[in-house]
Amino acid sequence: MKLLNQARVLAVLSAATLLTCEAVQAETVVGFARDAASQRFLYTEVHDFNRSPDGRVQTATSRYYDAQGKELARKSLDYRANRLIPLYKLEMPAQRYVEGISSNADPVVVFKQDQGKEERKSLAREGGLEAADSGFNHLLMDQLPRLLKGETVSFKLIVAGNTDRYRFRARQVGELMVGQEAAVRLRVEPDSLLRLVVDPIELVYDTQGSRLISYQGVSNIIDPATGQVHKQVSITYGGPVPAEARWPQRAAAANATRPDQSPSLR
Repeated sequence: MKLLNQARVLAVLSAATLLTCEAVQAETVVGFARDAASQRFLYTEVHDFNRSPDGRVQTATSRYYDAQGKELARKSLDYRANRLIPLYKLEMPAQRYVEGISSNADPVVVFKQDQGKEERKSLAREGGLEAADSGFNHLLMDQLPRLLKGETVSFKLIVAGNTDRYRFRARQVGELMVGQEAAVRLRVEPDSLLRLVVDPIELVYDTQGSRLISYQGVSNIIDPATGQVHKQVSITYGGPVPAEARWPQRAAAANATRPDQSPSLR
């Protein structure tokens, strides 16, 4: 497996990977990504969610902006048929790269277009826990009670960028305080020999399982300078807006988001 493809196996976890009218509620979540080693600012994630009255996400649109405010990528998601395996399409025009899921029935249909070459594959549904792209975030929050008890949760992840699925496992590796809020740190890694060549990722959630606070691991965004995904990023959701961050709605978000008010990704 090529190094870039190996990285993309975990890139979909970024945040993940990672969320009005009478019937629909709107919400915006903003994330700020830095190089994990140097802390150099890399990009801003802006996630716009539409939710049903009971709070469940229905559809979403994500846009990614570099430090100059230029759009790097965009993604559309539809969770209505399956909140763990959403229909989605991720586009990075400058990199001539597109990936996504066009059917989340049985089989799941994944596709990828890279430099003009297209691949498409049908994956038969399997039993047990299974997620894809940002549905991974929903899976972890659903399983947080088990993780807080010290259990290891195994699941399968459909990776459209590799037109395949892989086995992963998640476990709790620590508790911490984020400001005045109790939080838990989770580690996710391949549940196979793939973990020998792919670094794990770490995520921090509030202990109520209502929101993702931070993510550290491989990115799902290609670095224009190298043509490969950023190998290790640190992303924070909510809190103060970094001075380096640029995106079209920055002024409104800076006024709306306080350090103690991180939005939910559920």
